[in-house]
Amino acid sequence: MRTWTTETYPQNEQFSYWREVLCEAFVSLDPVRKRPEVGFTGQVCTRPLDRTAQTTIFSRGQFINRRMEEIRRNPVEFCFANFQLEGSCVVRQDGREGFVAAGDFSVVDSTRPYFLDFRGDWRVLSFRIPRNQLVSKLVSPRETTARCVSGTTGAGLVATQFMRSLDQLDENLSATAQEGLSSALNGVIAVALGCTVDAQEQDQRSLRCALRQAVENYIADNLADPLLSPESIALRFRVSRRTLYSLFEDSPLSVSGTIRELRLERSARDLTRSDRPTVLAVALRWGFNDLSQYSRSFKSRFGVSPRTFATTSVSLQSERKRL
Repeated sequence: MRTWTTETYPQNEQFSYWREVLCEAFVSLDPVRKRPEVGFTGQVCTRPLDRTAQTTIFSRGQFINRRMEEIRRNPVEFCFANFQLEGSCVVRQDGREGFVAAGDFSVVDSTRPYFLDFRGDWRVLSFRIPRNQLVSKLVSPRETTARCVSGTTGAGLVATQFMRSLDQLDENLSATAQEGLSSALNGVIAVALGCTVDAQEQDQRSLRCALRQAVENYIADNLADPLLSPESIALRFRVSRRTLYSLFEDSPLSVSGTIRELRLERSARDLTRSDRPTVLAVALRWGFNDLSQYSRSFKSRFGVSPRTFATTSVSLQSERKRL
């Protein structure tokens, strides 16, 4: 992973350095400050994912332009899929304007001018994809830029969850693993933007893996919701329950079993805290509305009741401190 930060430069040189960083990590760009200030804060961390570059960028409010001047200077062919982690952005390209909030994403094409208006502090997970790898999959490539793709439901949710999972991977991935993940990324983004039937059929296996990963991420993020269930997940991802169940056919746990297992593991972790709340509070926090049912499930999983588990953990912690 390579990291650039303005903090290592004198304040009067920070914005000039920031301009250089953007051009090196992305493509030739023209950033413009929104207000005069002495210093400037910005950080970029990038790493390869096969032929795709995966970059996390944090900075202050600013305008970023890619004009014909920058295109002539740096005529490269990439698409950028920008997942908004924090803050918001107005993106313009091809006569369209989209407002992208945290949790959503948009795509721009480096072969034509575009404009980004980042408002306030912001953090983005960006994927620089060789243009042909993505454009070749799309029904109407020029209709896909500067659109806000919602990360709350359907294919947009699959894409954003999958993007986020890539940011959590070990850096030491094999070339084969990187190639597979990059292909899956292109596939889920294309589906969210509107891909051809041929592309969807060719990427079917990758899309299935990406959907499974997205569902698992969604479950982990929403364990505290007592209404989390196969039915609510299928509705959120806009797939049938049959499709959802089929994703877990080769796993030792079903969808419901995965939810239950993760909830029990999280609750067990809370019960080991020295400042732990009551067993009831822990059960409610992790989506168990019935205390007796929670106790039975916990004992079946760990061999003891939640109360005994908590008491034993506190005793062991006290004994370690004395030693």
